[in-house]
Amino acid sequence: MQEVKLENFSPVKLADRDTIRPLLLAEDVCFCEYNFANLFMWGDIYQTRWLLQEDRLWLYNGNDDLMLMPVGRALDMAGLLAVSDGMRRAGKSGNFVLVDPDFVRENPGLGEFFRMEADPDNGDYIYLTQKLVDLKGNKLHKKRNQISQFQALYPGHQALPLQKNDLAACFSLAEKWCRLRTCEELDFTHETSALQRAMHFFEELGLQGVKITHQGEFIAFSIFSPLNHNMADVHFEKFDPEVKGSGQVINWETARALAGTAKYINREQDLGIEGLRQAKRSYAPEYVLNAYFLGRKP
Repeated sequence: MQEVKLENFSPVKLADRDTIRPLLLAEDVCFCEYNFANLFMWGDIYQTRWLLQEDRLWLYNGNDDLMLMPVGRALDMAGLLAVSDGMRRAGKSGNFVLVDPDFVRENPGLGEFFRMEADPDNGDYIYLTQKLVDLKGNKLHKKRNQISQFQALYPGHQALPLQKNDLAACFSLAEKWCRLRTCEELDFTHETSALQRAMHFFEELGLQGVKITHQGEFIAFSIFSPLNHNMADVHFEKFDPEVKGSGQVINWETARALAGTAKYINREQDLGIEGLRQAKRSYAPEYVLNAYFLGRKP
């Protein structure tokens, strides 16, 4: 195996889309970190770098000094250890994230070199799209009622495709959401930067979205893109917390928009934030896609 050297990695640029995106789609990846739009939108923030070598796509998060498990040609334990050793020689941690549980089970010898830790805070929440449209059953009864209340209170509301020129309205609503929700827990400056990239390169990144308006006022919006052949990734979803039912409506309308093209929806992680965790669990996910963190032992 050829040595994987960090000096050969490159920042993720928009021009890399036609190289990286087909590789990710071909592998049918499910983790949201392997979505090209996410890699580009958050690339400067996380100092993401990439390398294509020996039929493997390597991704490195320089902000947190973490190597993601590669996409493509299968990697064995010896190969993973060799890359970790090389990273340590370069003064880096040699740690890996997004390690599949099957890889951990199949390689019990990993424990000699790594701390193997489940990483639930970064587990992706996966939902059946049609289930989010139908909202059947007792668990989702409250969601149906909240949508009905919204429809009664705002009979003239509209659900329309999001447009690139909606950038200012998206920012304004996101700032309001932030003030009333999780500004202190999530670094909104970073999210603003990612949102700006999303809207500026909306078509180039293959993004789509939904906006909810009433009498010209922006109430909610979502931004999403394909993650694999039957799964969509919801990158952003914001709503006016002062408008009752707006959160449930944008979730529902997003699912309706995706129902014809994506069997599943990845609504990304809860990041260990209790409010986000409760909100994501309240929609009865089909499963949470978990992975392992491998921390290199001294």
